[in-house]
Amino acid sequence: MMKNLKQYMIKKRTLKLSYLLTLVVALIFLGFKVDFSFIRLYRGMPSMFNLFQRMLHPNLSYSTQVFEKLMETIEIAIVSSITGVLFAIPFSLLVADNIAPNRYIADILTAIFSFFRTIPSLIWAAILVSVFSIGKFSGIIALSIIGFLMSLKLFREHIESIKENQLNSTRSVGANSIQVLRYCVMPYMFELSISVFFIVFETNIRSATILGLVGAGGVGQIMWRDLNHLRYDNLSTLILILFLTILIIDICSLAIRSYLRKSSIRFKSINSYRRFQGSKAFYIPAIIIGLLTLISRSLNISYDRLALGFRQGSQIIGRMARIDISYYPKLIEGIGESFFIAIFATVVGALFAIILSYFTAYNTSPKRWLSLILKGIINIFRTFPPIITAIIFFRGVGPGPLAGVMALSIYTTGVLTKMYSEVLESTEKNIQNSIIVTGATDLESYRYGLFPHTFPTFLSLALYRLESNIRNSTILGIIGAGGIGTILSMNITWRNWEKVGLLLLGISLMTICIDRFSNYLRRRFS
Repeated sequence: MMKNLKQYMIKKRTLKLSYLLTLVVALIFLGFKVDFSFIRLYRGMPSMFNLFQRMLHPNLSYSTQVFEKLMETIEIAIVSSITGVLFAIPFSLLVADNIAPNRYIADILTAIFSFFRTIPSLIWAAILVSVFSIGKFSGIIALSIIGFLMSLKLFREHIESIKENQLNSTRSVGANSIQVLRYCVMPYMFELSISVFFIVFETNIRSATILGLVGAGGVGQIMWRDLNHLRYDNLSTLILILFLTILIIDICSLAIRSYLRKSSIRFKSINSYRRFQGSKAFYIPAIIIGLLTLISRSLNISYDRLALGFRQGSQIIGRMARIDISYYPKLIEGIGESFFIAIFATVVGALFAIILSYFTAYNTSPKRWLSLILKGIINIFRTFPPIITAIIFFRGVGPGPLAGVMALSIYTTGVLTKMYSEVLESTEKNIQNSIIVTGATDLESYRYGLFPHTFPTFLSLALYRLESNIRNSTILGIIGAGGIGTILSMNITWRNWEKVGLLLLGISLMTICIDRFSNYLRRRFS
């Protein structure tokens, strides 16, 4: 018996060592692929430190100039989120599996939308600037597309979660498809649309801050100007204002969504309920008309310019459809670099998140104050899009994938640490206590209790982050931080639309393959 136990322990330790060795070899291989170098980082430290020193002296008088562009950024995010949600509602009724009027049309639309979902917002903005010229109109349309695709996915998942017996019970009394929508689906759509709007808005406000890098309006435009002019005092002011704005928006959005989940309308009598139902016929159309009026005023584009843009857009789409196959060696090179950037950032971010989550979660952190400090730092990490952090690393280590992979690793660490620490905090206390009562320390209770119990959830979060990192890695090259974005932005600038079509097709196929593989792994480990 003791011999078997000893053999089991030796086998277990050997297995752990083999896993550790595999991880180290994988990191070395990935590091080689993304040109990772401690020496380059060390040499770039003085430049980055000097940059931070100069940023510690913000030019507060610059706030008045930032405010105008900040309002434009918020306007772009709000209008695009509203537009995306409004357009997603009718389309969700066409593609949801359980209520789709035509299965073939639903499958075709789903495939088209899945393809569009793989294209990041900054690439949409860069293409639309070529169609409609620079300005916030291109930014609004780009983020409207992203908001539409995100809202559509959320609405579809909600509709498909409606129980089949609820739909069948309505059909069994002779209700047609329209009546099923009216009594089973639509009553929940208005309340859900408010929650979906805030989810989309949180994403769009971050995306809107960088659209100016390609001329699509917003605060990114002056950010790029200040970087090129080395005005780090102005940049510091801008980043500080952006951080506070995004933090306030996140808090307000979280509070409103929490209130919507908890609150429910109560009626004193059947007559008050009937009056409420009757008033819907007035206030819902009034709200929609008001939102459409807000959208039309914000677009600020003449009919002639819009018509010219559509003509240019149709020509661009026609040229993009005639993809230049001869350009595939550059495609493979760019996709490979983006792929390895995303994988490296996900692995490194996940490893750091496992360690930092222990100190960040309230129920595992050795000190309460340490948890609060780390939560603040982690929120700073995840506040800014990776491309902004990549710009800072770009100044230190120069062009190439190293700047991009460092920025994406930091962002991934912030996001995964926040999400995983929340998972740890929501885990039942008896799992941790059952280890502590044996005389184990808090660290041992985390290592042998909480971590093994929550590891499948952590793995699922890391795989979701990988999907997002694949999309982020394709745009880092726009500022010279590696990946396929470099050649993509170059060909968009040069109007080589046949090559752009091939590059977008490659990006989409890579993203779809990673998404499918990630879904497979999540199902396997769950």
